[in-house]
Amino acid sequence: MNVVGIIAEYNPFHLGHAYQIKKLRELCNADYVIIAMSGNFVQRGAPALMEKYSRTQMALCCGADLVLELPTLFATASAEYFARGGVSLLDATGIVTHLGFGAETDDKELLMQLAAVLLEEPERYRKNLRMELKKGLSFPASRAVALTRYLSELPETEIISAASDNSRTLEDMFTSSNNLLASPNNILALEYLQALASLHSAMIPCPILRQGMGYHDKTIAKTSHDKAIDKSCHDNTRTQEHSESFPFCSASAIRSCLKDDKSPLPETVMPKAAYEILNHYPHPFLFEDDFSALLHYELLTDDAARLASFGDSSFELANRLLAKRSTFTNWSGFCQQMKTKNITYTRLSRLFTHMLLHIRQEDYRTYPLPSYLRILGFRTAAAPLLPALKANSRLPLITSPTDAGQMLSKETEGLLNFDLRATELYRLCLTAQGDDSLKNDYRQQIIRL
Repeated sequence: MNVVGIIAEYNPFHLGHAYQIKKLRELCNADYVIIAMSGNFVQRGAPALMEKYSRTQMALCCGADLVLELPTLFATASAEYFARGGVSLLDATGIVTHLGFGAETDDKELLMQLAAVLLEEPERYRKNLRMELKKGLSFPASRAVALTRYLSELPETEIISAASDNSRTLEDMFTSSNNLLASPNNILALEYLQALASLHSAMIPCPILRQGMGYHDKTIAKTSHDKAIDKSCHDNTRTQEHSESFPFCSASAIRSCLKDDKSPLPETVMPKAAYEILNHYPHPFLFEDDFSALLHYELLTDDAARLASFGDSSFELANRLLAKRSTFTNWSGFCQQMKTKNITYTRLSRLFTHMLLHIRQEDYRTYPLPSYLRILGFRTAAAPLLPALKANSRLPLITSPTDAGQMLSKETEGLLNFDLRATELYRLCLTAQGDDSLKNDYRQQIIRL
């Protein structure tokens, strides 16, 4: 049995996600697709647009067979911990044979070589990295320069390329490596490969070329959903340069359109089933600024030591936050105000999320890997997955927090408590907007389609 695992947020589910699932099914000859999905808060340090069960329903309606929740501690972490948590979760199922993910290149050999350098950190690479960090660049920018310089010093024969026609030049490969570290999709692709290696996972990596608009692109493209997905999946000669023929818009574009609310979201930017779920969503959509009052309270009541203890924080950053907290207006505005050359907007937003969820740096040492598999939903047509999962999983399988007390240790319950806290925080913000209809995690039934 071939099973593809995908680590995702689906915030919200769009045409590119549907394309990815369908393409991976074909490439891996997969019988089933399992998703490790973020819950009510996501990796960029923000609430999900829609709560996790509605997004689970989207995934199941559009090609997924089973959705597991990626624990909040990892779902809101930096790329390294996010990837390690997701890869470990899928590997622990005991039945996932392939790990699928998108990237700006499908040159797996090149990706694996780059990941090996980042994992092993040769001295020449570390020297270059230290030099760039001293210049005040952010870690992602410093890493891109250091890796490119390290590769430029290697003999050309040591640089691997899967280009069958041998047409790729050394300059092309340096440009490629630099680009690989410039987008979130590529950063995660390399982190997934590092996680596979460090965990000694037998899952086979399956990168596929990302189609459509860029990760941060906010253009709403009007695409014929089913036709574009079908043609993209069956055109094996398609290259990156041709992807504009199928301009799947990004999740960022969809969120931006829904937030601005100046014009209705075109139905064609999402699979029909996902669009119907979004169009009939019974709750307000949530954005980071909806949590501004809670964040402001934390900033007013925390001291420097407490602020420095949260994930993605430091004493220097904590003191800067305290010095500027009197100028706070809202979440996004404070991120813009506080970001610097070496502290990104996303890092600040993740820190703010960690403050609200009380996730500390020490929690990542206490819980280095996921310690349970929590089912959010499944397709009844994929029923054989469940007994296979029960027979092969290396972690407890839970469907409700009610059962957790009998299945999890006290330490493991601490990791689950972050998920429960995230849902309560999400419900609190909805209630502040006049909607108290979202069920807590104890009352919510898993999705069955």
